[in-house]
Amino acid sequence: MEQAMTRPTIRIDLISDVICPWCYVGFRALLAACTARPDIEADINMRPFELDPTTPKIGVDHQARLLAKFGGDRDRLANIRASLYEAGRAVGIDFNLDAIKVSPNTRDCHRLLLWSRSAGVQIECMEALFRAYHIEGEDLSQSKNLVAIARGLGMDGALVAELLASDCDDDTVTRDLTTAVEMGVTAVPCTIFNHGMALMGAQPVGTFAQALETASSQVSPS
Repeated sequence: MEQAMTRPTIRIDLISDVICPWCYVGFRALLAACTARPDIEADINMRPFELDPTTPKIGVDHQARLLAKFGGDRDRLANIRASLYEAGRAVGIDFNLDAIKVSPNTRDCHRLLLWSRSAGVQIECMEALFRAYHIEGEDLSQSKNLVAIARGLGMDGALVAELLASDCDDDTVTRDLTTAVEMGVTAVPCTIFNHGMALMGAQPVGTFAQALETASSQVSPS
């Protein structure tokens, strides 16, 4: 009797930052591509990146930072936001960027994502963090908000609170951040398939689907 062949497993590393709206768009597009290819097993691993590692732990005023970044050009900022809102709608995201008051230091978010992988809910945690920040405008510099997200995913809230109050796994996140820099990643999102082929930016669903096809053709099913 012939043994049934299993689906090829593709390792996907998505390097991103929680406060990056284009990372949210790319994340959703990647998930849509994976859903469209049920014949391919995708092992998605969220990897950290810090858009601004100098951000203090208490965060900074979001609107002031944006205006400073674009030289106070409100029209340019409005045009960029319009493009972002359109791209978001294409993948089911209803951005509410005006709700964001605080741009956090995202180190604790990345630590939570690391722990959520061990709990088997990393993709759900990434979605929850993206949604909390870009749609609900939650202050992710506040540990209580991260704990609430963890609890909502079935994680041990008391343990997460204890870990956040410590420096647990800070060194692990630092190593991952350093690895991304050493790989030459200077902007996110960056999606890497099977430790080789990389796609930069928030690509369309079709582009991610093609990358999955290419990656799967290079993997022999068992």
